[in-house]
Amino acid sequence: MVRSRWKGIYIAKELQNYDVVATPTIVTTERSSVIVPYYLTKTIYVYNGRKYVGVKITEKSFGRKLGEYALTKKVEKYKASGKSKKK
Repeated sequence: MVRSRWKGIYIAKELQNYDVVATPTIVTTERSSVIVPYYLTKTIYVYNGRKYVGVKITEKSFGRKLGEYALTKKVEKYKASGKSKKK
């Protein structure tokens, strides 16, 4: 579901404090925060439950959530076995 317009966008308080700090990297666990233009050209490390994943912010990512770029599930690739069934 989409958040109501009257509520506005959600940005975690810990990310709002980075307005003062001029570091190019930010570390957070808030996956539900919206990406705003202030974070352009910065790298935000988002926690996916196991490790921190680096997300470089570009113009195309404005308005999206940080969790969209830090996948939580591992993509499994299955190899075909070398043995084939012969009858």
